[in-house]
Amino acid sequence: MSATPLTLPMFIGMFLNWGLFGILLVQVYIYFSVFSKDRTWWKALVVLIVFLEVVETFSSTKDMIQIFGTGWGNMNTLDDVGWAWFSVPVMGAIIAFVCQSFYGWRIYIIGQSPFFFALVLLVSLVQLAAGIWTGATATWLATTSLADLLIVFGTMFYLRRSTDPEFTSKRTNSLISRLIMLTAETGVVCALCALVDLVLFAKLKGTNWHLSVCIELSKIYSNSILLIFNSRAHMGHGCNTDDYSVNLSNSTFRTGSFRTRVPTVASQIEIGVHVSNDHYRDSLGKKMDV
Repeated sequence: MSATPLTLPMFIGMFLNWGLFGILLVQVYIYFSVFSKDRTWWKALVVLIVFLEVVETFSSTKDMIQIFGTGWGNMNTLDDVGWAWFSVPVMGAIIAFVCQSFYGWRIYIIGQSPFFFALVLLVSLVQLAAGIWTGATATWLATTSLADLLIVFGTMFYLRRSTDPEFTSKRTNSLISRLIMLTAETGVVCALCALVDLVLFAKLKGTNWHLSVCIELSKIYSNSILLIFNSRAHMGHGCNTDDYSVNLSNSTFRTGSFRTRVPTVASQIEIGVHVSNDHYRDSLGKKMDV
């Protein structure tokens, strides 16, 4: 058997892994530059994700150095598991669990549904246990995909349900649609990557083609989290009009009034975007948490 089905997928996976790691570092730099006053536990979450990704990246790189460097040409090197048991399934499952728990918490804040949050957490715990205990198996990848899909549909459902169509303006509906689209895109990408990995693992046994996706799978989750955080940033050319941010949280719109049900500081999550205030100039003059 040619060594290509064993080595080429690992090369592709490692190439993408380092590329996504670079993108992640850029996103982290943007986050701490723009949102330096974010809540402490949000910043701690970002630091935790970066720490886990550094461990995953360098443990994966260690094996690649042995395969494509010091052990190049030695077929026995391909049979050596090395750190792959740790860097791919274990670290991938841990990072996925951290990200999926965060998404589940967001759904709880938006929809106030402990049952749905518990369901997402339970499925994510199953994939975590499968990843740590058995490695790159169908159970790990299938439950990872299931958790991602639950997060997508849960966020879309509860976010739509939390608004009163008689009160919300076209601009607010546009912001909600943008947030739903962002959640759907990031969640679906994570789920599709896990499903592709599952199909390659199940159909192409005896090869490493599933590693072309599996090695960088954790980076997709990490980048999706930073994308959600950084989506609040407004980027554009300087202008004379004042800007403010409209934040979407677990608040409930009241028909005919700007009164909202605002959660406690510990539980509130702000997921917003900056928009020009000319549309609301007559009704709002400052940042509104909705």
